[in-house]
Parts: sequence; C-alpha cells; structure tokens
Amino acid sequence: MIIADHRINMDALLARIVFRWHWKIVACMLALLALFGLASGTIPPFWRGRATLHIQSPPEALITVDGRHWPVDLYAGDHTIVAALPDGRRSWVNLTLGASETREVVLPPGLPAPREQQLPAAAPGMHIDMIWRADGAWRLQSAAMPLPEDDGSEEAGIVAATQTVAISARGIERLTTIDAYRGLADMIHAGSTRYEAVYEPHRPGMQSGGQVLVHGWNRAPVVTEGDVSLVRFAPDGAGLLLAERAAAGEQISYVTRSGPPAPVVAVPGSITGLVWQPGGDAVVIASRMGNERTLTLARLRPAPVAAVIAEPPADGLPPHTWAGHDFLWIAPDDDGTPWLWRADTGTLLPERQGTLEARALTMLADGTMRVVVEHAGQVVIGRMQGELLIGEVVLQSVPATGDLVGEWHGAELLLRSGERAWLITMADDDR
Repeated sequence: MIIADHRINMDALLARIVFRWHWKIVACMLALLALFGLASGTIPPFWRGRATLHIQSPPEALITVDGRHWPVDLYAGDHTIVAALPDGRRSWVNLTLGASETREVVLPPGLPAPREQQLPAAAPGMHIDMIWRADGAWRLQSAAMPLPEDDGSEEAGIVAATQTVAISARGIERLTTIDAYRGLADMIHAGSTRYEAVYEPHRPGMQSGGQVLVHGWNRAPVVTEGDVSLVRFAPDGAGLLLAERAAAGEQISYVTRSGPPAPVVAVPGSITGLVWQPGGDAVVIASRMGNERTLTLARLRPAPVAAVIAEPPADGLPPHTWAGHDFLWIAPDDDGTPWLWRADTGTLLPERQGTLEARALTMLADGTMRVVVEHAGQVVIGRMQGELLIGEVVLQSVPATGDLVGEWHGAELLLRSGERAWLITMADDDR
C-alpha cells in the first residue's frame, strides 16, 4: 500500500504487532469471546444459582424461554416464556426467578386477533360525550360543542343537541326518543315487552318539577319536585332510577311498578358514570363536585341502602367488573399505588385485595381475572395467574394513553381515551 509516496507493508506491520503484543491480543480475543458467549446465552450465568421452572401449555404449542427452545437450563434472573401455537395464537409471561426457586407457570392457548373498531361521533362537528351499556348494546351519545355563554350571540348558553345510537351485533340503531327528550328518557326490552320512560317538565322549556311517564308498567305518572337529570331502567326493566338536582348535588330515587319513589342516596355534585349489577339489584354511581369525586354503591332490593366506597382520582367509573353481588374496581391508595378493591352488596364495605394496575378487568368462568394493561408501550389483553400477568393478545389500533379505561360485557370490550372510543370484539370468549 502506497500513501503519500510512502510504501507500507501491511503484512510486516501485522506480524510485528502480533509478535510484540500477542499475549495482549490473545487476552482481548478471549474477553470478547466470553462477552459474546454471555450475551448469546452460550455461557450460562452459573454464578446466579440454578432455578427450576415447570411449564404447562397446550400440547401443540412451541415453548421458548428467552428465545431458546424449551427445555433449557435456567438460572436466577429475568426470563421471558412464550407459547406459540401453529394457528398464530400465542401467550407469554415475563417473570423473575430467584436462586434455588421452583415455579410453575400455566400458559393458555392465547387469543385470536380480535376485531378492533374505532367508534366515530354521530355527525361532523360532534364529539363523543357519554357511553354506557343498556339493553344488550353500547349506547353512544354524541353532542355538539356548546357555544360559550359570554360570546354575545342569541344561541349562547343553549344546551347542545345530542344524537344517541345503540351499537350491537344487530347493527346500529338511532335512539330518537332519548334525543327528543334531551337525554331525559330511557327504553329497554325485557323479553318481548318494551318499556319506555320519559320525563316531561310542568312547563314547556322549563325544568322545575314535572312527571315521568313509564310506558309498559300500567302505573300512574311519577311526580317529581326537582329538576330531573337522569332516567335509567334496571337491566330487567323492573326498576327505574331517577336523579333530581338538589342544592348540593343529585338526589337519587328508585321507582318500581307500584308505590312512590323510594329515596336512595344524595350524591355530591353531578353524576359522571353509572353501572348496574347485572341482575338489577344494585347500582354504582360515580359523581363529581369540584375536584372531589365519589363512588357510591347502592343496594336497591329488597330495600334501598347506599354507601360511599371510594374517591377515584378521575371522572367517571374506574376500571371495574361485577362478580355476582361483589363489585370489584381499581383505585390508587394515598401513595398512588393502584390496588384491587372489592365491596359486596350485603355489607357495602370496601376491602383491599392486592396491588393491580389494569385499564379494564373481568372475571372468566373458571374464576380467573382477565385484564387490559399497558406494557412496553402497547395495550395487552391477558389474565392474572397469582401476581403474574399472562399476555394473550396485543391490541394494534389502541394507543397506550394514560387515561385509557374500559369495560367488559361478555365477548365485547369498550375502551375509551378522552373523546375517542374503541369497540373490541373477541373472536374466542372462554367465559
């Protein structure tokens, strides 16, 4: 090689380097080989101590541990176990093993890729205002942005118009009755019977007392003294929940086919969410007044009684599910650590169950809890096995935002973040 009229003999230069520094070169090569062996797993981390792992999975699943085919020698440390099925389903778990520890992991078959749909607002210029479950469908209410009260126009301060639709496996249905009464109406089917309740104020255009007409009950109208703000049927159509505005919040009453409305509880501020116990015997109400939020559990049958069970950090309902007559939800403690809580409709007393951070949860038929979590920047559906999270499928179209929260109903999962919402339909429901 000739550089700037100088001839450099590379063979002689390399021979001289090797001759003078051959022991240093050999030591460096051995060190590089050792580092490569540790990084690739060829040299096991024997200094950590051995650990024993028993894995149960479907017979046709291909098991890998840290990318290597099972079985392999395991040592203490962090490990990733994956069970992949020929049809593309997979389940996985990340766990930490200690020296001389023996663990058993059961990996389910995993879930097929679900159907993911982003729910749009009802019309251009509207935003999703409220979503709730009723009559076997998701009810999505869209509202126009109201004009500010001080913009000087004649339309300022007028309540924004709404459009409400029911989304189910049957398709999309426009609920014109609810919109015609500005949300102060409800309808439900119980068997072949259709029930409908509408609120009519005494004076047109004003809400200072009025009456609630319940079609299908064959009873006299329910006379109200205050301004009705919410009308909701129980899931079986045998009861009706009314909320009337009071000086410090909302007065909740329970109405049946006969008899006057029975007072249930007064919640502070305004109602931001409501979920019925599937049998209609109880209801959980989320409310807010200023920066204070409350979660109230009310048992309605045989006699109404209620109690505050939590003070959630955000508006609306926290991640929750019903397990028979037990209501389960996730809320942080004073230190910000998320915990799983339980309250039954008999005692109405909240009980702390254990730490759990999830965006949605439900109970499977075998008593296993299925959850939606954020992991490594992705939204993952999995199940809890003790304190271990077993991943089952990744949601591709749902971003892992901090305010993401969801609710399960059967094979359907409704996730919401801000004014965006997604309907996730599971292809395989093992509940």
